Amino acid sequence: MKKKMIYIYLIIGFLPIFIVVYMYLNPSIDNKDFDLEYRISRGEKKYAKARNNNYSDNDYRFNHLGYCNDLEGRKLIIHSLDKESNGKERVIFVVKDAGEKFPTATIDYFGPNNNFNLFKIKYVADSIFIWKKKSVVQEKEELFFKGEKCR
Repeated sequence: MKKKMIYIYLIIGFLPIFIVVYMYLNPSIDNKDFDLEYRISRGEKKYAKARNNNYSDNDYRFNHLGYCNDLEGRKLIIHSLDKESNGKERVIFVVKDAGEKFPTATIDYFGPNNNFNLFKIKYVADSIFIWKKKSVVQEKEELFFKGEKCR
């Protein structure tokens, strides 16, 4: 009987510590973008279903734009999700590799000054070049995707 009581007290004592550690280490609680990226990349959620119900082609700049890179077997889809109250448009970049089971998703914000926070985009005729900007983790710009409009 004493052993059971000791186990119960230990469980009750460690439960709050476990909850605090779990909530501190789980980024999806505070960062909804991370949670959506994670769910799309695991195949649990479709990116097209993540957009707002009041979606319209007039209000959003990126409407399911598709670009292909046939040499590397990759496809990029740029898709507007919704708009923030500060005027920034939330945009998702979904990259599908031919050999991979699930896509890779990255969410970025398109600001009123026509710039993204994470990416730099250059259009040349039907082609697109996307670079990841420098950051604390990344010392120099890196080519994220290159391709041409899918036919």
